[in-house]
Amino acid sequence: MSTSAAVRQRQIYIAAGANVLFILSLFLPWFAVGSYDSINGWGALPAPWLILLVALVALAAFFAEIYRIVLPLRLDPLGVAAYASTIPLWFTASDLLGGGGTGRDWGLFIGFVAALVATVFAVRLWREVRR
Repeated sequence: MSTSAAVRQRQIYIAAGANVLFILSLFLPWFAVGSYDSINGWGALPAPWLILLVALVALAAFFAEIYRIVLPLRLDPLGVAAYASTIPLWFTASDLLGGGGTGRDWGLFIGFVAALVATVFAVRLWREVRR
């Protein structure tokens, strides 16, 4: 395995790990309600099943790229991962900036950073492949 291939694979693992961390952040507290209560990402998002499904699609696309699995319809796995990674980023950024009038909690920040890392690495890898 060449150095550039090893670096590329490491970047794919980072992006995939960031997607896993985003999925885990859905069950962490995103908004504090009072002193002892909180709302997790699963309860804060408008369509949590859909967002979870999109994050899983991005994760599957990363692993399809690593293991050279050919996707149906001749789709580029990194392109699918790049597009799918932007959706959790959009929702976490809108919750982070909008907030809904309640206090933001630590799980929202973890979800935002994870979605940002996944999106940045996915888009960066996809652009390198398309050159």
